[in-house]
Amino acid sequence: MGDEGASVTVTRSPIPRQLPPVPAHFTSRTAELEALDAAAAGPEDDSVDRSPAVTVVVGPGGVGKTALAVAWAVRNAGRFPSRQLYADLRGFSPETAVPPEDALGAFLRALGVPPERVPVELAEQAALFRTVTAGMRLLLVVDNAISAAQVRPLIPASSGCVVVVTSRLRLDGLHADGARFVDMAPLPEEHAVELLTRSVGESRVAGELPDVTTLVTLCGRLPIALRVAGARLASRPKWPVARMVAELRDERLRLTKLSPVGEASLTATFDSSYSALSPHAARLYRLVGEYPGLTVEVGAAAAALRVSDAEAADGLQELADASLLEEIGEDGYRFHDLVRLHARALPDDERFEVVPRIAEWYLHRMTRANMVVIPMRWRVGTVRARYEDSPALFATGAEALTWLDERLADIVELLDETFALRHDELTWQLCEALWELFLYRKHYQLWIRTHEVGITAAHRCADAIAEARLRCQLARAYLDLGRFEAAESECIEAAELARGAGSRHNESVALDQLGMAAQGRGDFERAVGFFGESLVIEGELGIDRGVAQRHRRIGEALLQGDRTADAARHLRLGQELFKEIGDVKGEAEVTLSLARIDARAGEITAAKRELERAAAVLDESGSAVYQSDVLVAFAEVAELEGDLDAARGHLIKALDLCGPIGGLRVERARARLAALDARRDHPQQPEPASRE
Repeated sequence: MGDEGASVTVTRSPIPRQLPPVPAHFTSRTAELEALDAAAAGPEDDSVDRSPAVTVVVGPGGVGKTALAVAWAVRNAGRFPSRQLYADLRGFSPETAVPPEDALGAFLRALGVPPERVPVELAEQAALFRTVTAGMRLLLVVDNAISAAQVRPLIPASSGCVVVVTSRLRLDGLHADGARFVDMAPLPEEHAVELLTRSVGESRVAGELPDVTTLVTLCGRLPIALRVAGARLASRPKWPVARMVAELRDERLRLTKLSPVGEASLTATFDSSYSALSPHAARLYRLVGEYPGLTVEVGAAAAALRVSDAEAADGLQELADASLLEEIGEDGYRFHDLVRLHARALPDDERFEVVPRIAEWYLHRMTRANMVVIPMRWRVGTVRARYEDSPALFATGAEALTWLDERLADIVELLDETFALRHDELTWQLCEALWELFLYRKHYQLWIRTHEVGITAAHRCADAIAEARLRCQLARAYLDLGRFEAAESECIEAAELARGAGSRHNESVALDQLGMAAQGRGDFERAVGFFGESLVIEGELGIDRGVAQRHRRIGEALLQGDRTADAARHLRLGQELFKEIGDVKGEAEVTLSLARIDARAGEITAAKRELERAAAVLDESGSAVYQSDVLVAFAEVAELEGDLDAARGHLIKALDLCGPIGGLRVERARARLAALDARRDHPQQPEPASRE
């Protein structure tokens, strides 16, 4: 029987049609079905020899891999008149996985080989299988495979055959056999709602669409969970959807409530995937499940386990290969919500250390990003000191801001979790480290919410200096929004805390921002007074950047109060100081005001030249706010030149940049544009005085 060409009598038996029925309410999956079509299609030239088409459908347990494979196979059964075979290899079942010789023996018998002529040894079975299937157009669905070795003997030799494999693992070993891979994710929300609606009936959910959408989310958009939820609702016709939503909100019971009666539970489904992991990946799964953010980075995972980045990367990839994590980008991974619940339910005493470990990692990373954005900024937190002599982690400030912005949602989740766990020192430090991002990109709603949390955390620590710092950071958001009373309240409280703690630097910042509030109200003399008090403190502390910044503030307030000569003197002092300390962004911001002074004096060419220099710096800042400031300054110069069309164009571009951000800048730019349009419509009206 070892000879592949040995003669074997094949009995006449019914043509096997082994495909199971398509699950009820199978929904959508158009892209995946098309991918299977493409994989199964033969070459246009029939004379070209090819191997059997092998496709591996990969995805987590319960995502609908079997349903997809069977649905596609049933739809295409007519293309395979010879035979259609199906085998469940039970690779992820509590029972022992089916050995390939058992599956292959069953295939041979189904194809008419007498039981007594089926070889015992796998190699001989495979040889006979190739002989029997030669020239056939055969369709095989191989379900729940756990390894390439389990599948490979089941692949026939005939080019007219198609094999569809399902697995929670990628089975990369089948790539050598020409396999293609189709990845399955949970259903899109629209199709998940459709599946649930078809399960319970449109009339049942017609008035409860918001609850249906919530239920879909609680089911993680997994077909197996949606099917269970639909069955429970269908069998309880008097239940509103809201009742099931209320049941599933309890995370401790959700997996149990979404388990099919009489079938393997979701917990058992995930248990089987977990049990196949290496000890390292299993530990990673348990611990990283505690991370509250959406995206798990390699560095964060390494911090959670206290292992190297390389070790963390290997473990994360194993989890992704097992469909327990989804790969996001180059070095990011994401848990499915229900998988995360399973991971969190597994016992591990070390899990209580995960959140502070990852928070510490983010704090260090954020600090290093901030050091590139504003290198000379004063910080209350002490992490910066560790990196004074380290190479920069990011090449440019814009690159650092992009990293911070992309991780903002995860940082906020982490900040909330550290606060809930009363890791208050970490909470306020994470909050302080959001300053650069919020200053450049705004995100006002999150700015205010995170700082309310951070202030409470600092207060619980009885850290007056940290609390004063965060109150000043919060006040800046209120200033940008034109909420001057709220800003003044925070700054007054911050100044009192700072004086009580002997923190002259915080006192100076509070005074500076009280000046900004007065300036916003139009009380320029009072603003200059506050800025002057702050200037004295900055000088006493020897903070050159602070001195330069206060001269700039005084100059801008004086300019708005029409004291142009005094304004120019302070602005030029600030400009020289910024130049001496190498703060090109600070120098560029001063230049905007100096250009306005030149333009008002009729020096239009000089003003434009200065603005071009400032634009070259601020355009590289990565901040739409600073870029819009340049455009508004260009608009004022163009208006003074009499070129109203150019002025209008600059303002429109500025609003395109900062309009989505909102705040006082946007309001002022819109007001200026409206005034400009009024001047164009009524050219006889006098030019309004500028208060920029």
